[in-house]
Amino acid sequence: MKLDFTTLYVVILLNSVGFAIVWAMVSLSYRTVTAARYWFAALLLTCLSGPFLVLGEESRLLTYAGILLTVASFALIWQGIRVLDKRRARWRGTVVILLASAASMAVAGSSREADNIIFATSQMVPVLLAIAALLTFRTRSLGVCVAIAAGVLFILGQGAEAVTNALHLAGAMTTDEYYAVAVWFLVCAIMGASILNLGLLLIVTDRLRAELYSLATRDDLTGLPNRRALRARIAFMEKSAARRNRNVVIMMVDLDQFKAINDQYGHDAGDAALVHVAGTLRSFLRDGDFLARVGGDEFCLLLPDTRPEEAAARVRSLGEAFAERMMHWHGERIAVPGSIGFVEWRPGSGISLSESLPLADNEMFDTKRSARREDAAHRDRNGLKIA
Repeated sequence: MKLDFTTLYVVILLNSVGFAIVWAMVSLSYRTVTAARYWFAALLLTCLSGPFLVLGEESRLLTYAGILLTVASFALIWQGIRVLDKRRARWRGTVVILLASAASMAVAGSSREADNIIFATSQMVPVLLAIAALLTFRTRSLGVCVAIAAGVLFILGQGAEAVTNALHLAGAMTTDEYYAVAVWFLVCAIMGASILNLGLLLIVTDRLRAELYSLATRDDLTGLPNRRALRARIAFMEKSAARRNRNVVIMMVDLDQFKAINDQYGHDAGDAALVHVAGTLRSFLRDGDFLARVGGDEFCLLLPDTRPEEAAARVRSLGEAFAERMMHWHGERIAVPGSIGFVEWRPGSGISLSESLPLADNEMFDTKRSARREDAAHRDRNGLKIA
């Protein structure tokens, strides 16, 4: 099969237009994906560079303009990857790459081979920087791996292009020998660039899916995991505990005066009370502990590998913290007490970890009822009980 450069430039143009449409739709549909705008702009530059490179056969200025536009497009891909990872774009780096490319072409003179070496090298630099940025991603997802592999493929193609041009320039390779392989190096680069965009699209899809999962498993008010997330963690923790033959303590917490706070101060104060309690509970978490808001004014803690006496000590500490840490609301200090109950679950106990939740709930309600009886008795002794 014989390929020619004009056909491949048309392929690049059509490919760039297709991906530009995709990134335009992503940026319009998902405004939070700022990186999509960078990649859309990058593909527009690639589309614009094509005519310059084709017409550059008759004008070196047009060739230089096409090269710089192409290099700028890859630099934008690098910047978009940084922005996707919540880092600042490095515009100075882009300017340095473009200035270095322009200076190199000015020094190279009228050598077509030298232009090709500069073109290939200038494209490889931002792609290498893009790969370096991808390697720092905290999550090595499939999309990240695909994008890195695509970047490597692109560099292999452009690297081979630079080497063969250097050999041609040095007289170690004839023109026919060069053109016999050069087209395939360009094919390699085209495939690398295309797969890179697919990898980036996979990364964005993974991010959007993760955001959706977070919305589905997180409580908006307190920022804590919700009941759905609790069920998933229980399943995971039960398997882990069974494998290691370790116990798990389930602790339930319920606010004692939540309705009174809502009635006296309003629902905004009730929301503030929930956030206040969530903060108090968070401060008692150890590595491996799990805290969730399971509904209303009820919270659940999973404490793996915790002895019952340790759990009892933590209940006392939490009770003291609830009493000491007053909520500040519009100049007032409001007490937000809570009732706490816990049970210990062990592998082989005959019930699942999830089936132990109602038992912990019962313990918590027993604590709440006992506190109410003691409070009623106290008020009765002091003549304060209201019939």
